[in-house]
Amino acid sequence: MTAPSDTNDMIAQYVLGLLEGEERAQFEARIADEPELARKVAALEENFYALDATAAPESVPDDLWSKIQSSLGPAASAPRAANTNRAPSSLGIPRWAGMAAAIVLSLGIGYFGGQSLGPAPRAPLVVAVLVGDDMEPGAIIEAFADDSIRIVPLEALVAPDDSILEVWTLPDPETGPVSLGTFREARDLVLGGPNLPAPKPDQLYEITLEPAGGSPTGRPTGPILLKGFARAPVI
Repeated sequence: MTAPSDTNDMIAQYVLGLLEGEERAQFEARIADEPELARKVAALEENFYALDATAAPESVPDDLWSKIQSSLGPAASAPRAANTNRAPSSLGIPRWAGMAAAIVLSLGIGYFGGQSLGPAPRAPLVVAVLVGDDMEPGAIIEAFADDSIRIVPLEALVAPDDSILEVWTLPDPETGPVSLGTFREARDLVLGGPNLPAPKPDQLYEITLEPAGGSPTGRPTGPILLKGFARAPVI
């Protein structure tokens, strides 16, 4: 029997387009046979649509592509064709593209709002949408090359008295979970984590509730409030 936490992880990976091949086919067969699972998948998709709706449209200059070509050289002679052989996500290609664009634009990961390219903004190496047990998005984490992370809350998170919220990541199973810092309440903030290997796609991030001062063991001890897997942003 699949544990509820494992099922929730698979729901998140499915909606984010991380399941492929046989694993994806098996999960879609489960969706067809399990009404409650289908309901949870649809609920997470709808929550992402709500996130999509928070992003205001951004105008793109007519000469943007020519400027990109000039900066990249001859190799960028034409727009890259879409990979039509890859399995589409459960959202469908247009809906996933809209959701991804909404996350990128709402976070300021990189867009061109003026008439020139200008200096490139600091870009994260990976972005993770963290969800709770109810599969509703609760926070977005951006991880940067200097080991810092930015937390963008999507819901109210406040640690009770004598408690703290702690952010964790799993660079690899051998290292185990590593603390990236603590905070008291949800707000847009940046934490400077320890010296770690560069974050990569599919890396796990989570937020737990810990005693005041942080986990006494150096490992998560409290309940997991939010968790999600990272994806590399398309910039």
